[in-house]
Amino acid sequence: MTLPDIVTIKLGIYTLACRELLNRLFKLYNATQVDLLLDYETCLKRFDYALGRFFNHSSAKDMDQATEQIGHLLHTEAALFRNSNENAALIFDEVVTAVHGKAQSWNPQTDLEQFHAQGRDMARRFFRDSPWPETQERRECRLIIEYGQPAYDDRTLMVKEPFGYPLAPVAYHEKYVDGEEESEDVVLARFTFSSNFVLYLAYPFLFLHEYTGHIYAIDDDNERFNDGWMLHAAAAFLAREWNRASEEFDFNWAQVDVFQERLCGLLNPVAKRTCLFLSKLEAVLSAQLPNRFKEMTYELAAFIPRGGEKHFWPNEFINTLEYEFMTDWRRLLEKIKTSADLRELMRVLSPV
Repeated sequence: MTLPDIVTIKLGIYTLACRELLNRLFKLYNATQVDLLLDYETCLKRFDYALGRFFNHSSAKDMDQATEQIGHLLHTEAALFRNSNENAALIFDEVVTAVHGKAQSWNPQTDLEQFHAQGRDMARRFFRDSPWPETQERRECRLIIEYGQPAYDDRTLMVKEPFGYPLAPVAYHEKYVDGEEESEDVVLARFTFSSNFVLYLAYPFLFLHEYTGHIYAIDDDNERFNDGWMLHAAAAFLAREWNRASEEFDFNWAQVDVFQERLCGLLNPVAKRTCLFLSKLEAVLSAQLPNRFKEMTYELAAFIPRGGEKHFWPNEFINTLEYEFMTDWRRLLEKIKTSADLRELMRVLSPV
């Protein structure tokens, strides 16, 4: 998709400024640890405020003008706390200097492609141990950056989304039409002038979720599974990988925590309820049956209805599982221990 020039310029400034802040995030966190007047979250809000003013008011004709404008806005924000926390202000200065130095050669598509590859590669590791062939299909998806949101009354484009946006900022499309061109297996990254640093921070996780929840897993519009269970599973997987400290693991601490710290509160009620339930269930299973939650995830991700089963069986299973857990989690644990697979478990669960 060809973006308008002004959108391309603002996308470039957004991704470059956010990348440079991301590279210095731990320094910023440390610089605010002992400051009673300026905390880490306030610094991120000031950064976002500068971005928002740039998005809403800039009419820059090229990247040179845009870098001057975003630099002025970030310096203005830093000036407000420079006297009380010079180290934090210097980090904003470093971001401005880096943006000036890299703007002319910066390519936002290349930048987001790095996050896309990062999320896709982690999704492959997520399913590495799955015995189900349905989860081993490794489709290569094309990343397309799209500007704006579809019209609210365009129901053909509105799909179920887990986050608190009209449409999720990252979404998989089996078929995507751009003008007269139709593409297959597209991961869409939506850029708007409300994009902020947290969204940039979340891109690797969001790409990971699209692959684990909608591309490699079977997606039959089971919201509690694809956009509830699989969000929690992806976040839990990242936490485990972080704890292993593998050299292959290239998410930083803030990217690992982004779902629990930043995104979970934005979920719609169905996905949020599912994630909260699963955090309790996995805590119980991890103590008694360490690999069982992962095995259940793989089995649900490969679920194909058999004779008489409905396509929304995974949703029904999660509903029934939650009911039994809330009724008597010890009894549920015994049923999970003695069931060979999820269909057998479903037959012995108490009906809702």
